[in-house]
Amino acid sequence: MKTLTLSLVLFLFYGFSLAQEDEFTPPRFVKQPIENTGCYAYFPNDVEMVFDLSYSPDSSKVYTGDFLSGNFHYSIILVQLKDLVMQTTEEKDDMLVSYLDYLQGTVGIVGSAGYGKGHTMESNPSAVGIIDYWEDDEGDQWSVKAWADGSTMAILFIYGATEYPSYGAGQLFLNGFRFN
Repeated sequence: MKTLTLSLVLFLFYGFSLAQEDEFTPPRFVKQPIENTGCYAYFPNDVEMVFDLSYSPDSSKVYTGDFLSGNFHYSIILVQLKDLVMQTTEEKDDMLVSYLDYLQGTVGIVGSAGYGKGHTMESNPSAVGIIDYWEDDEGDQWSVKAWADGSTMAILFIYGATEYPSYGAGQLFLNGFRFN
């Protein structure tokens, strides 16, 4: 009986120690400027912040950054539209949906939860946000949040092989974008 009890205790201890090893610890986030745009977002503090600047066919500025921390990518696409100002909520929603539809095709998205519209930003009441959850053709799980106001759009992503394990940290990243 003592052998059975000891075996059970050792088994439970071993199982508990394995569970501790697999426990996810989200990174610490720090507020980072997106180059000289005047916009900011929160990113893991253990990655070097380098954003690439390119131009779309209509000469809009497109800043991109993809940063790996642990097993997850934290990414942003910031678009400063040239010669276009989105004024109404409908214009902003339509532009975000159009851009998200385009992105799904470029990154191999095969599944989508569907757009959740109506998100707002306390620090910028005229901004609108859309959230979605995707799965790509390699099985990666994506959490996506897109924001628009005036002539600026920002799309933030967290993606990795599994669903992001920390709801609070995920929301900090996805909702941490700030317009200039």
